[in-house]
Amino acid sequence: MKSIYTSLACLVISAISFAQTPASLKLANGQRIVVETNTDIQASLTMGIELTSNSATVNSLEVKNSTASNATIGNTLTKMKVNTNMMGQSNNYDSDNKNGNNADMARIFDDKMNKQVDVVIDNKTGEAIAQAKPEKKADDEDDANPAAGLMKMFADNSDEAVVSGAFEFIPKGKSVGDTWADTTAGKGTKTIRTFTLKSINGGEAVVQSVIVSTGTNKLNFQEMEFEIKSETKTNGEIVLDTVTGLVKKRTNVADINGTIQMMGQDMPITAKATTSSIYK
Repeated sequence: MKSIYTSLACLVISAISFAQTPASLKLANGQRIVVETNTDIQASLTMGIELTSNSATVNSLEVKNSTASNATIGNTLTKMKVNTNMMGQSNNYDSDNKNGNNADMARIFDDKMNKQVDVVIDNKTGEAIAQAKPEKKADDEDDANPAAGLMKMFADNSDEAVVSGAFEFIPKGKSVGDTWADTTAGKGTKTIRTFTLKSINGGEAVVQSVIVSTGTNKLNFQEMEFEIKSETKTNGEIVLDTVTGLVKKRTNVADINGTIQMMGQDMPITAKATTSSIYK
């Protein structure tokens, strides 16, 4: 009898302490996810130049084809409101109220609104593999708005990032307090991500993340090219469903330190980017 009680106790403790993660994402064709994201950027650039930006976006995700190995998910940007100020110049865009929108920003963003872009994700990792049909981009897109290239460095709002951000996995066998990490490298960038399982309550888990990225970016402005070297440390928290692998909420605070090369000199830049996303 004692052994039965012991076994039952072990089962209860196991259910509380360990995340019951799926072997792959459980997605149904036609399933929809709405992503509401708010981003605030405060940057101090060279020669006393200050950049501030706040944005609010709504994306609609649609599962179009889910198989055992991958899924095609359509991402549609349905709402966008952006306010930026750089070098004393304000630029605004509001998809719901286009009167008074900055002409250059309207030229870029109007073309992106309500157009679905398909992204293929790996069902076993939740990571984006690629766009199903890569989107063509104008060569002068970054030149149209001086802040655009800088904002891309501070916050990734690409279709792949929006889609993959809706999913997260906890490795099997991890219990509260355990950590795990991975490293990725791309063109001129390297990222180390460290995760800690903070808590589990029923089928909901909270994961803390620390992400350190180093990289070199090119910024074109008024026919001049600037090289930006940066190190970004991002502290975040992820609330997710352990049964489905779907994220409920993400919050990130990124501190960026680096240099921008101008006229042969490296000048310091600092920035803070705060992002909060809710998935419904």
